[in-house]
Amino acid sequence: MDFSGLQAFAAVVTAIVLEAAPFLLLGSLAAGAVEAWMPEGALDRLLPKHRAGRVLAGLLAGFLLPACECGIVPLARRLLRKGVPVAAALPYMLAAPVVNPISMLATWVAFRGDWGMVLGRVALVAVPAAALGLALGDRKARDILAPGLDMAHDAGCSCRAHGGAHGGSKLLSALRHAAEEFLDMSRFLVLGAVASAIFKVFLPQGVLEAVAGSPLGAVAALMLLAVLLSICSQADAFVAASLTMFPRGAQLAFLALGPMLDLKLIPAYLAVFRRPVFRSLVVVPTVLIFVLCALLTALWG
Repeated sequence: MDFSGLQAFAAVVTAIVLEAAPFLLLGSLAAGAVEAWMPEGALDRLLPKHRAGRVLAGLLAGFLLPACECGIVPLARRLLRKGVPVAAALPYMLAAPVVNPISMLATWVAFRGDWGMVLGRVALVAVPAAALGLALGDRKARDILAPGLDMAHDAGCSCRAHGGAHGGSKLLSALRHAAEEFLDMSRFLVLGAVASAIFKVFLPQGVLEAVAGSPLGAVAALMLLAVLLSICSQADAFVAASLTMFPRGAQLAFLALGPMLDLKLIPAYLAVFRRPVFRSLVVVPTVLIFVLCALLTALWG
């Protein structure tokens, strides 16, 4: 590896971390606010009682509580611990990075007012998010969260909450929880940034150009690229729009999979969720998006 390669590698890692850290911080602050101010089970009482209604509420929650994928996992974990049903929390975690006004506006601008790309992206994200919400929605938080992590957190929170009652304000409690979430999840952000930089710097560009002419290859290539590049969901539309040698179905695959599965999210999923749930979070979006985008590419030509 020459010196210029090392410089490029360091620059990419720094750029990814600097781009993602503010959104991770926002997600952590939201998680801290949830911990400090949301009563246990409050949202559960407000949500519909049937699973399909809860899934729909989770899909639409991004409009009220928008979040980038860089900070969505700690926020979803906190919501689950606060009693938000799995049927709502999982779809929210998967869909909110795309189904929110900021990401939708960015996609609209990047594709010069093409509402087909905006709505197509939303639909492609909603399908696997809803599928997982329906499939896992009858489970409790303890059934999907990693047990060691959950137990350690509960023990720590019990001690801190007891101490906070003797003089700590809710604001200080929220900031303390936010700092813990940020530090806990930032290590996975750095790990994902390093892995992404390795592929971004050393992946031969000719490989992408070679597969762009094959419908299935184009979809698979941009899905892989979305995972490897790990670009924020509020900026990835501009990258997708620049990949003009690929068909629109492949561009949609890039836009849909990245916010649900990339090298920042994979280690975070692995740390937060039980192994069967982690495998579902990887396999279900990948398979559904590939099939749907392959069909779209065939239809659009």
